[in-house]
Amino acid sequence: MNTVHSLPLPTRPILVVGATGAIGSQVVRALLAAGAPVRVFVRSPEKVRDLPETVERAPGTLEDPVAIARALQGVHAAFYVSPHDEQEEVFAERFVSACEREGVRLVFSGVYVDGRTRLARFAMRTVFGLMMPHYRPKLRLAERVRTSRTDPVVLSPGNYFQMDEVCRAHLEGGRYPFPLGLVPRVDTRDVGEAAARALLDPSVPSGGYALVGPESLDGEQTAAHWSAALGRPVAYLPDLEVTDAIFDRVYGGRKALDCQKSYRMVGRVKMKTSAADVQQTEFLLGRPPRSFAEYTRDVAASWLATAPAAWPAGLDAEQRLHEPVS
Repeated sequence: MNTVHSLPLPTRPILVVGATGAIGSQVVRALLAAGAPVRVFVRSPEKVRDLPETVERAPGTLEDPVAIARALQGVHAAFYVSPHDEQEEVFAERFVSACEREGVRLVFSGVYVDGRTRLARFAMRTVFGLMMPHYRPKLRLAERVRTSRTDPVVLSPGNYFQMDEVCRAHLEGGRYPFPLGLVPRVDTRDVGEAAARALLDPSVPSGGYALVGPESLDGEQTAAHWSAALGRPVAYLPDLEVTDAIFDRVYGGRKALDCQKSYRMVGRVKMKTSAADVQQTEFLLGRPPRSFAEYTRDVAASWLATAPAAWPAGLDAEQRLHEPVS
């Protein structure tokens, strides 16, 4: 059983920022599965209309310090993930400062480089920032969380398994287009459950934690797993133009740009998953992390169950990606 299900539950709610996003939604799912009280901070309650009525809605935006303070009143702990926005550092400072004033533990998930000391982390951020200038604001705001007076837990996930789902049409057409060198990857369900553990369990030590799957994967291995799960050949054919087009269509704006720049990096790096990182993940989960093979089997089964009998004639791969399934 996951560790989170055996924890005593707080009487006060857990605040989740970004509850409709890839990670925030999984944090909400994990907290609700554990029976914990949840409050979500959302721009519009309509966006979370499918959540149970027991979930408190705290309407507001990160532009509004009053709404942030109101949402944090009386909470047990808070989860924060930085939005894809030019103002991401301003928003993070506003939220972290509010948590400090309220004495609320903060659990954060995002781009982070860990080290034993501030100097070591500064050196690591400098090197990483030179390689990827686009990530400098994200690294700075993560360090702000790490050094805050919130008893913080900073989660640093690998590349999400679930990112592959936006290229479903290409996978079903026999091609994996995203460039992958050799990178640690992780299931967002595990990220959500690890965050829930840190939010519910005050005995989890403050600090930085890597979140990874059992092993790093390259593009060839990723394609091979999809081939096995889908029962048809899937070739690794990396293409940045195709990758860029997919993210422009699916997300657009700043989020598309962040994803595009991310894959320019993960297509070049070769980083093996360390035993220490797996151990940190297992500590928070109370079990081994999900494997990519398990994830692809789950997704392939769901796609088979929801796929239309036939795609309309003449519909290309990019159009199929956004064609509603009936």
